[in-house]
Amino acid sequence: MGYLRDLWARREFAWFLATSNLKARNATTSLGILWWVLNPLLLTGVFFLVFGVILGQGRRGNPEYLAYLMSGMFGYRFTSSVIQRASNTIVNNSKLIMNMRFPRLLLPLSSVIEAGIGFLVSIVVFFILSGAMLGNWPTWNFLYFFPIFFFQIFFSLGLGALSARLAVPFRDVSNLIPYLLRIWMYLSPILWTAEMLEEAPGWVEPIMILNPMHHILLAYRAALLPAEFAFNNVHLLGTVIAAVVFLVIGSISFIRFEGKLVNYL
Repeated sequence: MGYLRDLWARREFAWFLATSNLKARNATTSLGILWWVLNPLLLTGVFFLVFGVILGQGRRGNPEYLAYLMSGMFGYRFTSSVIQRASNTIVNNSKLIMNMRFPRLLLPLSSVIEAGIGFLVSIVVFFILSGAMLGNWPTWNFLYFFPIFFFQIFFSLGLGALSARLAVPFRDVSNLIPYLLRIWMYLSPILWTAEMLEEAPGWVEPIMILNPMHHILLAYRAALLPAEFAFNNVHLLGTVIAAVVFLVIGSISFIRFEGKLVNYL
């Protein structure tokens, strides 16, 4: 409890660090924070070209599939960005760690704040594009977005803390993470739809359902694409369970290792 109080007392430091990193990361570009949106948007365009146009089958060649891709890509990028940035945050702030006393969990937390700001901007862009293409504007279902986002914050913090803790004694983890994230992306319902699993082997669907991102993205789609996806309490429950489990595992693992960080820097 003392650690949590100390963490809360220095919350402004996490916000300052996140906004400073966000400005520094985009200081040399003309579009600034919009690149947080443009990167997944351009990747979505590539996937739409390949899977929706060149290999298009059924709905995949339609604008609805583009909206489907965007809603999945933006939601996935929030957590994946936290994991990737948090894995380097300890090493990148080694001088700060050795010269100041503060709860080190603030560093992964700043990665969550940084990615969260970009994610919220991307949701605005999502509705502008999907509204223009499909007339898909926010409805009352959009209220579902907020509890999902709330629990995804804790889910991402837990994974970010875990990746930060592992990447300090094992520096190769930072090089491995992008490949693991790419595999995770293909295992999540971003490119593929539920209909595409109908002909898959029987063992595939249970593995997909056990994927926390499966529940997070389908819960988001009920909020962002209500005409196509109905809200399901199972997906919200899956999101809550994943958030609690990974927050506890990641934060406790990080805090217990915190006193040894300097030995590896």
